[in-house]
Amino acid sequence: MPGATHKTTERANKNPWLGREFLMGLLLLAATIFLYLPAGRLSFLSWDDDQYVTENPHVQSGLHWANTAWAFTSVEAANWHPLTWLSHMADCQMFGLNPAGAHYTNVFFHAANVLLLFFLLLKATGYPWRSFLVSALFALHPINIESVAWIAERKNVLSTFFLLIAFGCYGWYVKNPNWKRYLAVAGAFAASLMAKPMAVTFPFALLLLDYWPLGRLPDPGEQVPSARGRTAWAGQLRRLALEKLPLLLLAVASSAITLVAQKQGGAMHPEVALRIPSRLGNAMYSYVEYVRMMFWPARLSAFYPYPVLSPLAILLSVLFVAGVTVLVVVFRWRKYLLFGWLFFLGTLVPVIGVVQVGKQAMADRYAYIPLLGLFVIVIWLAAEAVATLRVPRWVVMGAAACLLLAAAGVTRIDLRYWQDSITLFTRARVLAPRTDITIETKLGEALLDAGRLDEGLDHFRLADEVFINIQDYMVHYNLGTTLMRKGQPAQAVPAFQAAIQSSNNQAMTVSSFNNLGLAYLRMGNLDAAWKNFTAALSLDPNHYQSMAGRGMVLYHQARYAEAADEFSRAVRLYPSPEGWMLVAKTLDVQGKSPEALAAYQQALQMNPGLTAASQRIAALTSPR
Repeated sequence: MPGATHKTTERANKNPWLGREFLMGLLLLAATIFLYLPAGRLSFLSWDDDQYVTENPHVQSGLHWANTAWAFTSVEAANWHPLTWLSHMADCQMFGLNPAGAHYTNVFFHAANVLLLFFLLLKATGYPWRSFLVSALFALHPINIESVAWIAERKNVLSTFFLLIAFGCYGWYVKNPNWKRYLAVAGAFAASLMAKPMAVTFPFALLLLDYWPLGRLPDPGEQVPSARGRTAWAGQLRRLALEKLPLLLLAVASSAITLVAQKQGGAMHPEVALRIPSRLGNAMYSYVEYVRMMFWPARLSAFYPYPVLSPLAILLSVLFVAGVTVLVVVFRWRKYLLFGWLFFLGTLVPVIGVVQVGKQAMADRYAYIPLLGLFVIVIWLAAEAVATLRVPRWVVMGAAACLLLAAAGVTRIDLRYWQDSITLFTRARVLAPRTDITIETKLGEALLDAGRLDEGLDHFRLADEVFINIQDYMVHYNLGTTLMRKGQPAQAVPAFQAAIQSSNNQAMTVSSFNNLGLAYLRMGNLDAAWKNFTAALSLDPNHYQSMAGRGMVLYHQARYAEAADEFSRAVRLYPSPEGWMLVAKTLDVQGKSPEALAAYQQALQMNPGLTAASQRIAALTSPR
């Protein structure tokens, strides 16, 4: 961004890569990385990390052309974000399924965002210490833990990385407007959208940058108070708005794709949808809560249930938002006030809940970009107050150090809650004002994954009893999954049937049909098992688990040639040692020794510890 001139003693060096500005950048980088070093000890979570990494065969098999094509055509996880998929594939390519590698990649992008923010603010405003403090708050504030410590939220730090690059390209474009520089802006913005669609407010944010600090759009009050002056100001606004039109079209296209993806992925839950007045009330209350959490980041949670709001609480929230808006307009000669407040309000619009996506009332990750506007307001106001009151420099430095150390301390403490799913959702359960279906379900899933089946079942049953009138497919699905793992397939059948009836998520419906087929298979009801595996494949022809399920049905019916075909189709879609063992056994029982030997060798190559495979290889290759 172009620099600005200031009548102040706080001036940046002409070359920010030399002198104190460079050292300030290094300090920010080191502090961010040091703060998040414990992230390498965190685990994968049962909360979306399975969809994004641990149970996603495309991601686990790494970067190659077929997976790249899938990334650009998939709306899995209720989003279209191909660059996010590619980043997870790159993780698996480099680190396998070691969560430390993925966590440190998130830390890297967060640190890069801190550094980009510092140099962009420095270049745009010319204030090194103010830019440093805003960037330090962004680096250390506890509300950003969720975006950094949650592997599945890679999309947030990655999208912000490209968004900040787009802001930088825009500053470069403003210096010398031409189509090549504009193309760089559009390219970086498109990359940000392909990581997470929340960046759709970018064109709006650029208009705010034109107002402050770039100064391309003067304040109306600075114009000559005449019809000619007002016309000139309106004309400039129109030109700047038209300049953003191609970027706006990109944002509209991304929004349309996102709505389709979220409907297909079941992210919009009609069974728990709020009425428009309730959504608007929650939106106003959430704005106030985000401001509160910026100043007092206590009781941060992985999940915030919808609060029961009184009319008075909604009225007070509306009055607060309106009151602050009036104040920043009245004092608009301090341009950073209007910029910061509208940046905060505007960039939260896609996730403030007017369009209800998910079951959360708000989320810490949503504040990752918007709070930058509030950080600017706080730091710039404080700097002006310090200058007016002539506060000694050592007092200012001591107060700033205490503030940043406090933020870093809370972040280090709260980071521990993200060590695993049980810890995370036990904490969310403690903080929740009442029993919540999502928290109970997620905690139950975490206990289930840890092998604590009875405890997990207790949480699923509690959710089913307390929310008996809410047909939440995840409650029924998890009940069925737990009962299957406890060896009770007959009891699991009605749970999976209820999950199918209540699901608005195609992927979950497919999985429920598949698990229902498995339950019937374990009960020996081969016809019912075949029917449900086939139902799953009718919705998703590439569901390899259901192909393998049909193969098992055919195997039990002694239809070995057909079973081998089903197993082979499944293993082509998702190569695994278990899959190759099924292929090998089916070929072996038919007496097709050379083909069976090759399949056993494939299984052993993928898992050298498979003693059954090595024993059969020895038997098939020994002289007779």
